[in-house]
Amino acid sequence: MKNYIKPYFLVLIIAVFLACEKEEPIKMNSLNTLTIKNKIPISTNFIGNGAQWGGFEQIESWTGKDDFSEADWTKLKERIDFMRPPFIRIMISSGWYYLDQNQNFYPQKTTKAFHRMMKYCTDNNITVMFGEWGHEFVNGDRNQINSKWMNLTVEYLNYLINDKGYTCIKFYNMINEPNGDWSSTKSDYNLWKKVTSEFLVKLKAKGLNQKVKLAGPDIAFFGDSNATDWLTKSEADFGEQMSLYDIHSYPTKSFINGDNYMGVLKAFKNAIPANKQIIMGEIGVKLYGADMNLQMENENRIKADQFSGIDSNMFIYDGVYGVDISEAIIQTMMTGYSGALVWNMDDAQYNMSGLNYGTEYKKLKRWGFWNILGEEAFGGSSDEKIRPFFYPISLLCRYFPKGSDIIEVELPNKKGLRAVAARKGSSYTIAIVNSNFVTYSNISLKAEDIFSFDKVSKFEYKSNYDGGYQGKTDSKGLPIPLEKEISIKLDGSYSIDVPGQSVIIFTNIQ
Repeated sequence: MKNYIKPYFLVLIIAVFLACEKEEPIKMNSLNTLTIKNKIPISTNFIGNGAQWGGFEQIESWTGKDDFSEADWTKLKERIDFMRPPFIRIMISSGWYYLDQNQNFYPQKTTKAFHRMMKYCTDNNITVMFGEWGHEFVNGDRNQINSKWMNLTVEYLNYLINDKGYTCIKFYNMINEPNGDWSSTKSDYNLWKKVTSEFLVKLKAKGLNQKVKLAGPDIAFFGDSNATDWLTKSEADFGEQMSLYDIHSYPTKSFINGDNYMGVLKAFKNAIPANKQIIMGEIGVKLYGADMNLQMENENRIKADQFSGIDSNMFIYDGVYGVDISEAIIQTMMTGYSGALVWNMDDAQYNMSGLNYGTEYKKLKRWGFWNILGEEAFGGSSDEKIRPFFYPISLLCRYFPKGSDIIEVELPNKKGLRAVAARKGSSYTIAIVNSNFVTYSNISLKAEDIFSFDKVSKFEYKSNYDGGYQGKTDSKGLPIPLEKEISIKLDGSYSIDVPGQSVIIFTNIQ
């Protein structure tokens, strides 16, 4: 890992100054209590937080083998075992997975690495949202859907579920970010509708429609709610066939830390029927606009790293990213979303070109918790180390389990302070984030109809000004509690300090 401490410190000071210049100071009230509103949940039957996993299509060209080494798989499995993600997204493209050079069906082309992942998800009861990056067409005309490909994409899904037994695949989204000009549909809603409709017909003909449900429209937004019409049109056109709504969000750091991000999240949530669920199928932090100084620093870091492509967020090496991405995910839960998937699990999943040859085929999209192939292909084993943001995100996966109720936490009016809770049976998790630079002291914990919170573990993660972080870990870098077996009376008599730039988790969920 490069030494980014001094540049980070300078950029952070500038960013703080600009934020103070642009934002009106928030008015504080006298309340100093977090109250768990236990009676009516924000949402029920939570699907879960997780990550984008998959890819590794270039693993053989990078390492000479189409599978992880046993040492790498053991390391990867150990980390994901701790994370315990209830929900994962895996996307594919036909040329890498099931079509040979003559466009014939050849599922044996799929790497052993992919099969390890799919078996892991099946064995661990992880819900997988599966799909194709884009549709295939003929004669250069996007509207002429390749019918052979359409038949074979369903055939491959049947192969995975019925032949290989990967019953973890529960949802399918056809075409990544179809509202973007970078997608195969070039932002054409009617074309996406046409492709998706044909897919559903094929899915039913193959008898898979009871095993796999449609998720969509998988649109991306960055700073506004202008694309909500994709959701309303999807509901009008697909109705009950659309089982899960799925959108992507790449807000800026300033947007997440400010007061408007939840309003945009609510606009998308309100665009779907109240009885349906919506998830964030990709979430990550982009740097542009008000974060121009951070953007420039990010670009300098990319240039200094021979393995980083232009689509990278190099602040994944810094403690602050853990606070920002946690705040974004906590806000999705506060708004009633049924899960959020971080982009992404591992740097080694995707390169910039999508090719296994050429001068830039080792330029990575650096967004991962680590690079599991660092030692084999990318300059050394240090790149395989766990990065800071794994600490809080792994806890937001592990302790907000599948099937839980998400509970509102009433907040004092303090800038950057957010909180949400989960209830699974009689056990609870409370997640608190403070993205401000000020420590809030003597914050009391209360709850409706809950008198005590027993056998509680407390985790605390804090970003440092020098780019590092504070958080208690074991010898392998996995989070461990700062305190264990705490007994908390939820009548307001128990109070905590919430440090600036921190994430705190209280849980008695096992």
